[in-house]
Amino acid sequence: MRHTDGRPVQAGEHDALALDLGSSSVRAVLGTLRDGVVTTEEIFRLGHEVTTQQDHLVWDFERIMQGVRRSLEIAEERLGHAPESVGVDTWGVDYGLLAPSGSLLRVPRAYRDARMSRVSAGLEQRLGREAAWEATGVQPQEINTSYQLFADLGEEPRLREQVGLVLLLPDLVAYLLGAAPAVGRAIASTTGLATPGASAWSGTVLDALEVPRTWLPGLVDDGTVAGRTPGGTAIVRPAGHDTACAVHALGLAPRDVRLFISSGSWSLIGATVPEPVMSAAARDNGLTNEVRTDGGIRLLRNLTGFWLLQECQRAWEEPDTGRLMEEASCAPSLGVVVNPDDPAFVRPGGMPARLATWCEEQYGVRPEGRGQTVRLIIESLACAHAAYAEQLERVVGDALDPDSPIHLMGGGARNDMLAAMTASACGRPVVVGPVEASALGNILAQLEATGAISSIERGDVVRASTDQRVVEPGSSAPFDSMRERLLAVTAG
Repeated sequence: MRHTDGRPVQAGEHDALALDLGSSSVRAVLGTLRDGVVTTEEIFRLGHEVTTQQDHLVWDFERIMQGVRRSLEIAEERLGHAPESVGVDTWGVDYGLLAPSGSLLRVPRAYRDARMSRVSAGLEQRLGREAAWEATGVQPQEINTSYQLFADLGEEPRLREQVGLVLLLPDLVAYLLGAAPAVGRAIASTTGLATPGASAWSGTVLDALEVPRTWLPGLVDDGTVAGRTPGGTAIVRPAGHDTACAVHALGLAPRDVRLFISSGSWSLIGATVPEPVMSAAARDNGLTNEVRTDGGIRLLRNLTGFWLLQECQRAWEEPDTGRLMEEASCAPSLGVVVNPDDPAFVRPGGMPARLATWCEEQYGVRPEGRGQTVRLIIESLACAHAAYAEQLERVVGDALDPDSPIHLMGGGARNDMLAAMTASACGRPVVVGPVEASALGNILAQLEATGAISSIERGDVVRASTDQRVVEPGSSAPFDSMRERLLAVTAG
């Protein structure tokens, strides 16, 4: 057997296709394992956008699935045969509603849809925030699947009779490719519907919100084969959630405790820990327990990340991030930062003006031009990273080595300014990479599920396959000052 470029397929060579579905693109990354090293190549990318349909924000799911199917076709063309395995990872919390026949009832709605804000008070009357956290280990947020399903039932009571199953997005895509209908534990742990560690669906939550238990299929372990495509490709559940896949790409052992930042549209700041952390300190510091591919826990906080920059780029009609970072490096610091999670920045549209208005209202200053606006965003993210890293250090305690670095991975690992500012703000070295962490973790999970490598070998494969660098911290004084000013204006 030969590849389409004429190279013979080597004995012991394995291929895996990662379908890394983000909030703005479908990406297909083909991984090849040869002699203990994984090489990756992006073979396809298709952009997509959230659209408005009947006053709701929805995903262009037909376009997403077009991208998924085209990715498989291109992989087969490149390899000269169907890929041995495929895995799907996406963002968390969103889902599809299936009729009893198995057909999709409607286009999946987006987590930034406004309908949850209309029902959040009623939901929290039924299930208090503290009770919800204790039942799930997940912080109550309006984007959570629990809030979304409660809103759906409130708006459309007839769904009780129409819905057969609810599938989270990665499992929905896998199902449409040929997998059995089920939900992986890692993606289930993002929903606010599962017990801590996603060992089961939470009856407490389902009963309180009157979500029919029959809607939710069985929970299954990640890193397992879920079925096969019509072409014979094994469909693997790689963890479903892109951050779980990214953490898997660090090559850590199940009981390793490390700080990490997975940087993309969202910044996920967390610590890898063996079991759910259900202390009052974890709850009060806004931490959530999400499941890793290997069954351990990602104790983390979600933070609005490069969404701020992406929205500015959309407003400026400037796709070249590198050009904007050059402008930011030449711009003076405004000397203040914003709270990236402020409600003013949640909805799409007009982000440069929103940032400027926030700074003027809070500090009496405004960023001047694109460069200073971008610098404001990066400094704000670095300060938020530092604040949340300190919270994690306090909660995790002695299990975390005080001299250990922070791992920065994902798309933000390409941003030298973010890495340098995060290291200085946190006062810790930052290990940068892997950049393609979600895709690599997805591929590694597939290789483990199909027996190409063992879980014990994963760390060696990661070290042999990635080129990581360490960024040492500079002075933290400017970031300490900006953090103090932010605290002063938001303390009330």
